Amino acid sequence: MNNRLLNTKFLLSLLTLSLSFALVSLSSCKDNVTSSGESLIGEADQIVVGADTFGTRSFTRDVALSPDSFPIYSTPDSFLLGECDGRFGTIHADILAQFACPIDFRYPEGAEVDSVCFFFYYNSWFGDGYSPMSIDIYPMKTVLQYEEPYSHHLDIRDFVDPAAESVLQRQRIIVAAEPTDSTYDETNRIYRPFVRCRLTDAFAETLFQCRDFSSLEAFCESFPGLYISSNFGGASLLHVTDMNLAVYYHYSYNKGGRDTTVTDVKGFYANSEVRQINRYQYFTDTDTEAEGHDRASMITNTEKNYIVAPANLYTRVSLPIKEMADDILNKLAYVPAGKTDTLYRRPYINKAEIALEVLNYYDGSHELTRDDWAQPAANMLLIKEGSVSRFFTKRELPSDTCAILASVTSTKVEGTDSIRYYYSYDIAALLTEEIRKNEIDSLQIPDSLHLVLMPVSVGKTTDSYYGTTISSVKQEQIVSATEILSASNSQQPLSLEVVYSGF
Repeated sequence: MNNRLLNTKFLLSLLTLSLSFALVSLSSCKDNVTSSGESLIGEADQIVVGADTFGTRSFTRDVALSPDSFPIYSTPDSFLLGECDGRFGTIHADILAQFACPIDFRYPEGAEVDSVCFFFYYNSWFGDGYSPMSIDIYPMKTVLQYEEPYSHHLDIRDFVDPAAESVLQRQRIIVAAEPTDSTYDETNRIYRPFVRCRLTDAFAETLFQCRDFSSLEAFCESFPGLYISSNFGGASLLHVTDMNLAVYYHYSYNKGGRDTTVTDVKGFYANSEVRQINRYQYFTDTDTEAEGHDRASMITNTEKNYIVAPANLYTRVSLPIKEMADDILNKLAYVPAGKTDTLYRRPYINKAEIALEVLNYYDGSHELTRDDWAQPAANMLLIKEGSVSRFFTKRELPSDTCAILASVTSTKVEGTDSIRYYYSYDIAALLTEEIRKNEIDSLQIPDSLHLVLMPVSVGKTTDSYYGTTISSVKQEQIVSATEILSASNSQQPLSLEVVYSGF
C-alpha cells in the first residue's frame, strides 16, 4: 500500500474522530464553535462544529376561511356522512359516488326490473349515536373524473341539479346506535350495521336501462352516480365503509314446456375502480359562552394550537430560516491564506429535532365527554406549506427534506406517574437543504420557513424482502382533534437546538 493512501486513510480517521469528539462536547454547550484538527491541516480543510438555539413560532389557521390554501384532495377509503357539532364547529359531510358495473354483463332476455335499493355500511360514528338523522339521495348530473384532484369544498351545484328530486321511495330516518339491519363480519368477528334505502320505481327503470357494460367509463357516462346527504340531524356523523346498489329483477323462460319465472339481483359497487368524493362544510356557530368553545379564541390562543380534521383547523410552525442560515454560514466562513474573498465550508445540520406535546390524548381514565370524542390524530405530517398541493396531488411519500411523518409517542415523566404524549420530528436534513439554498443565493431564502401540521392516514405494505413499508399517505378524512402546546407557550416555549458542522 503506497504512502499517499496511508496518509489519506489516517487523515480521514482523524477527522472522523475529531468530529465525533466535538459533537459529544457540544451536547452540553450552546452558541459555541470548534475547529478540529487545526494543527494538522490547513484552514480550508478544517472541520468546524457548532451549536445554536433558535426560537420558533406556531399559529392556528382556520381552514374554513381559506379552503384553497389547505384543500383536502378527496381520495377516501371510507367516508363521513351526516352532521355533528362540537367545540371546533359544526361539520356537515356528504358523499358523491360512482358505481362500478360488471364488465360485459348482460341481463337475460326479457328481464324486467322489480326494484333498486341502495345499501351503505358503517362501523362507527362520531357524536351522539342516539340522535336521529335523515338520509337523502339524489342523482348526479356530472361524471366524476377518476384522476381529478377534487377538493373537499367543491360546489355541489356543479355535480347535482339543484332542482333534482330525491330518488328515495320514502323518507329514511336512522339512529346510528340502534341499527335495524346488520351483517356478520367473519374476519373481524363483529356485526356491521347497514342501512337499506329503497329507491323510486322511476329511478329503478332508468338505471335498468343503463346497459353499456363494455367499460367502466361507458357505464359512468350513462349513469354518473349518486349524491348522498342528510337533511336533518345535527348530532352524529357516520363512518361509512362500503356502498352498493342492488338491482332486483326477474325474467321468464321455457323449461320442459312450462314458463318458469326466475328472480335475481345484480350488485353495482362504489369501489376503488371508480371515483367517490367526501365533501365537507363547516359552520362556526358553536357555543361561545365558554372560552373553551369559542373558535375565535382558539385561533388567537398563544398557549395552545389546534389541528382538527378533516379540513378544519391546522397549525403552522415557522422557523427563522434566514437567521439560522446567516448565523451558521457566518461561523463556517473563512478566508484562505493569501486571499481576500470569503469562502464557506459546506454546511451540514447534524441534529435538529422538534417535539410537539399533545395535550388532549384520551388515556381511558374517565368517561368520554363532548370534548373528548374527537381524539388526536394517530399520524401527523409536518410538511412545507408550499408543497402541500404537489405532495398530495402527485401522491408522494414522506421524505426528510419535505414532508416528515410522526406518530403519537409516549414517555413517562421522570419522577411522576404522568405520561407525556408528543409528536417528534427530525428536521436535520430539511434544514440542511434550506440552508444550502442560502449558500448558493442569499436572496433565495425567505425570513421564515413555514411548515404545516396535517393529520394523515397511512397505507402500508409488507413483503419478505423489504418488510413493512409505507405505500401511501393521504389527508385524514376521519374526524380527529389534536391540541398541542404552542411554540410561544409561557410555561414551555419551544426552542430548536441545532448542532451543525462544516468542512
